[in-house]
Amino acid sequence: MKKLLLLAAVALLPCLAMAQTETAASTPTTLNAPAEEYCIIRTHKGVFERTICIDVDRGKGPDVDKRLRDDNGREIRFNNLADALNYMAQNGWLYVNTIKVSNTDDPDYLMRRPAPTHKYDELKSR
Repeated sequence: MKKLLLLAAVALLPCLAMAQTETAASTPTTLNAPAEEYCIIRTHKGVFERTICIDVDRGKGPDVDKRLRDDNGREIRFNNLADALNYMAQNGWLYVNTIKVSNTDDPDYLMRRPAPTHKYDELKSR
């Protein structure tokens, strides 16, 4: 009889034991959320143009239009690189480093900012 009770207790022990508990910090919405987002800024200028445009590469893929556009869908033009970097700083982006990613002679600029809490932010790339 003792052996039968011991066998029943050992058989039920895994069912009664709870090894892990789910906390608010381990929910899928906060577990995989990045703390920061990064982008690469590339400048381009037409042959006879005085202003520059920038491409904002957020790593979304090669088929995404990376030109920085306003709310009406028009390309935003800047007087110079400092003007473009100031615009990005006003939208929460911080300069990290100058890097060489593309095959052009112009450098690329790595920027970061805290990850937005909502899906779409004020920099719209269409």
